[in-house]
Formats: sequence, structure tokens, C-alpha cells
Amino acid sequence: MTTALTADLFESLLGKLISVNTAAGIEMWRIDSVKRREQHGLRADPPFNVYLAAPSGNDRKQGLRTAALPDGVTADFFAVPIAVSKDQVTYEVVFN
Repeated sequence: MTTALTADLFESLLGKLISVNTAAGIEMWRIDSVKRREQHGLRADPPFNVYLAAPSGNDRKQGLRTAALPDGVTADFFAVPIAVSKDQVTYEVVFN
């Protein structure tokens, strides 16, 4: 099942885990935050960024990922690692 990926959707899932396909297999990533950005004419709804926390053993590579959200929705997105700590790798996903 697919649905529109909006800031409202991701905000409703804050703190929840999503199953992300990686080169090493499926990992559980947490939706940490959503940052809404200023509206522009190239998009019907305002652009936004989503910040995801991956396990610390993650491959730390940017790239296209496919995820299953908790409600069964499948999402494809391009994730970029932006921070690493001993506990997690933080990824940014930009929806322009």
C-alpha cells in the first residue's frame, strides 16, 4: 500500500519504529523528528525534513531506502547520514 508522504504522516509516527531495507538486511529505525520548511511553488504541500535514528552498527551510507511504516505503508526515500554517536546513526530525509 502506498500513500502520500507528508509532514503530518511522519509527525503522527514520531517515536515509532520503521523497518528499513539495508544492504545488511532489515533494520529498525526510529522516527525522531520532523522539520517543516517554507512553502514553495514546486510542491503542493510544504516541504519538510524527517530525522531517523538507525542502530549504531548501521552501514552509515547515504542512498535510496525502502521502508515499511507501522501502518503498513511502504515508503521509498533518499537518506543521508548526518550524525553518529555510540548509540545511533542519525539520517536526514528531505522532502522537497
